[in-house]
Amino acid sequence: MVKLVWNKPEKISSKSNREDLNFELIERTENSKINRKEGLNRSSQWANKLFWSDNIDVLNWCLKNLKKKIDLVYIDPPFFSGTNYEIEISHEDENFDSIAYRDRWGNNLDSYLHMLFARLKLIKKVLSEKGLIFFHCDWHASHYIRVLLDNIFGRNNFVNNIVWYYYNKYSAGKSNLPRAHDDIFIYSKSKNYTFNEIRIPRDKPRKQLKRVMVNGVLKNAKDENGNVIYRIVNDKKLDDVWRIPCMQPASKQWTGFPTQKHHKLLERILELGSIEGDLIADFFCGSGTSAYMAEKMGRRWIVSDISKYSIYLTRQRLLALKEKQRESALNSYPFEILTHMNEDKQQVMDSGFFAKELTIKRKK
Repeated sequence: MVKLVWNKPEKISSKSNREDLNFELIERTENSKINRKEGLNRSSQWANKLFWSDNIDVLNWCLKNLKKKIDLVYIDPPFFSGTNYEIEISHEDENFDSIAYRDRWGNNLDSYLHMLFARLKLIKKVLSEKGLIFFHCDWHASHYIRVLLDNIFGRNNFVNNIVWYYYNKYSAGKSNLPRAHDDIFIYSKSKNYTFNEIRIPRDKPRKQLKRVMVNGVLKNAKDENGNVIYRIVNDKKLDDVWRIPCMQPASKQWTGFPTQKHHKLLERILELGSIEGDLIADFFCGSGTSAYMAEKMGRRWIVSDISKYSIYLTRQRLLALKEKQRESALNSYPFEILTHMNEDKQQVMDSGFFAKELTIKRKK
């Protein structure tokens, strides 16, 4: 039997350090109407949720309130890259630098894997029986992460290793081959998971033998003269190599967040592993692409991030989308912003941070 051995043998805890798992509701948006926390009305209708918090607290909240009810989890955590991702922020005549998020672990792989292990244990518990997790990573730690996922979800519940080939990313590697892909590991909670067939266009039409089932055996179809029959096909079944560009500043969807993922990548993930009305979660939401696409595709969602800049960008994108939905008379769920308020967060709220018009750029 293969066992996972840690350098630090102490028990890894997935518990929150907070005794009170209740979050404070600081804003609720219904269609494009924003309600501040004064006079907020709680209805029985589902509301999508944007948590400004450490995701270990959010996951424990989900365990208490939504155990076995989340149908798809996509996470794009730090990659163990050893880099802090900086951004440049402009507001009126003021310009300053800040950290979007930190990915330095002092070269301590144990700490990094412990962080993931604690969260993955909770993710398994909140997934529904038909649920899937899509874990986005790259070469820095993908080989360790695959072992973690085998350990938690079971190697028999491995579904696919998606290779996201981003053909438009510049690489200046001189002592190795240019790196042009990320990995997305898919694992299921059970064998009864949602998995939708997707067909994509071929580069050009292709002549293909027509096949038919005869007495349970697949055979080439033939005409009345015994000649095989061909057909012209313009599409093909989606495989595990996805050719989708990485985000570029020229894109209309560009937010300036350093590791923003392409909306077409999230669209494909949600199309593959969920149906309309399913509950989607992302506990490292970054620029909010997962929530944005879930909203567009009629999925319910819960997303979280500890960074105020992530919450700012996600909120701005969702408000813009809500406005389009209102103009087109599309019905959608309200969404709430929730947090554990402390002195630092109160100062952010008092400054009107989320209502400011900020320009955020990835620092080179």
